[in-house]
Amino acid sequence: MKSKKWTLLATSLTAMVLMAACAQSTTTSNTNATTTSTKTNQSSYFTEKDYDTSYDESTASKIELSGSSANVSGDGMTVSSSTVTITKSGTYAISGQSDGVQIKIEADKSADVHLVLKGATMTNTNAAISAISAGHVYLTLAEGTTNSLSDSSSNSDEKADAALFSKVDLTINGKGTLNVDGKKNNGIKANDTLHITGGTYNITAVGDAFNVNDELNITGTTMTIDAKEDGVKVDNDEDTSVGTMYLFNNNITVTAGDDGIHASGDLVIDSGTYTVKSSTEGLEGKSITINGGDISIYSTDDGVNAANKNAQQSEIFFTMNGGNLTVEVGQGDTDPIDSNGNITVTGGTIKMIGQTGFDFDGTATYTGGDIYLNGEKQTEIVNSMPEGGGPNGGPQGGGPAPGGQG
Repeated sequence: MKSKKWTLLATSLTAMVLMAACAQSTTTSNTNATTTSTKTNQSSYFTEKDYDTSYDESTASKIELSGSSANVSGDGMTVSSSTVTITKSGTYAISGQSDGVQIKIEADKSADVHLVLKGATMTNTNAAISAISAGHVYLTLAEGTTNSLSDSSSNSDEKADAALFSKVDLTINGKGTLNVDGKKNNGIKANDTLHITGGTYNITAVGDAFNVNDELNITGTTMTIDAKEDGVKVDNDEDTSVGTMYLFNNNITVTAGDDGIHASGDLVIDSGTYTVKSSTEGLEGKSITINGGDISIYSTDDGVNAANKNAQQSEIFFTMNGGNLTVEVGQGDTDPIDSNGNITVTGGTIKMIGQTGFDFDGTATYTGGDIYLNGEKQTEIVNSMPEGGGPNGGPQGGGPAPGGQG
């Protein structure tokens, strides 16, 4: 497992820790000041190889699917019954249509395995593609092709309960289309990291559409997701420094039975369009930072929820630096924006539709941007829960933190 500690939020996190340490501190702003961008270098989240879709067709090994069998040519593979096992580094081009064929990767831990889907349609009882061991698996969607992966409701592999499964670091790239149908539980499941740097995705799942353990970074994609449980999810209950997600320049639409977009660690959105059409909670993360993009959420519970029961309160916060966020919540004990820690708004536009607006347990800082509740412009961040942090931070500056003690 590759556990990474992100440093991109160190500056804002340090500032909030200092604020909590002195409860009588206030935040002031210059109304003529401009909000600076906090977008980060993409190399912090993606490697050059994540974007590399090139391969040599003449030297690539070939897997041609046909019904319940596969015809293979080239090195690095063995075939047993309807299972094609890849055992070595190399590039493997996959095409055709199959029902009952599984491609399994069981290579050395130093091996880089490059799969290229070139119009492949695969249905299987268990995961259609299952990466058990390798150094890194790269999956390229060839430009101009449509590819489909599906398991079945009879999938008996509890650890690989997905149409596409990887126990090792996985990258998906390219300009093709991938349709995924998770009939047992998940659509795509990755035990370590998953980086996606392109492609069009249509994913349905009876469980989570994406189920990732350590790190999920997505850029340059168009996704339509329909999941009975979580839509886009990265979750690690054992280590609060991972379970992180980064979203940049995507167009993602989610219909979810539970969380729309969920990270147990830090969730950062830099740009793109994100529509959560229905969910229990729309965005959830230990910390949530929005630097840009257009985000629209409908949820029956909290629209945006910064929380993690295993983390310190100083690690939990919601920060809005730019972009547009529209949140509508259902009736009842719901909040458009709920933070179990602090709230900071320095820019962008927030539109909230609900019985309440903000609910926070720490302090609120409001130094820029526009905030609306049910169409009415707000001049300060007001806590909807009296036992919380209390009203703080109008655009001209903040009030004292709860308790009034330094």
